[in-house]
Amino acid sequence: MPSLLGSIMGGSDKGLNNEIIANDALAGTKAAAAAYLAASLEAATPEVKSLFFNNVTQLTQGHQAMIELALKKGWYKPYQTPTEQLKETFTYSQTFTQHNA
Repeated sequence: MPSLLGSIMGGSDKGLNNEIIANDALAGTKAAAAAYLAASLEAATPEVKSLFFNNVTQLTQGHQAMIELALKKGWYKPYQTPTEQLKETFTYSQTFTQHNA
């Protein structure tokens, strides 16, 4: 199955696929939500606090939608044992390294 980036760019994506894009989006959303939460706690006025907190809420909802997609596609497996996760990560890193060599 071609990846989103490959489809947009019209060519080879050199290993970048929808799973990687989704994981990056999840990490970015998590960082943004943490930043907005910290800002909302430090805000001087109720209006600014509310603005930042509303952004946290929107980011949380987006993150939840992305998690649901990742679970459905099998990109995110939270119920694997740590040993299974480590094996899968190692196998993926070997495949990715060979693919990009």
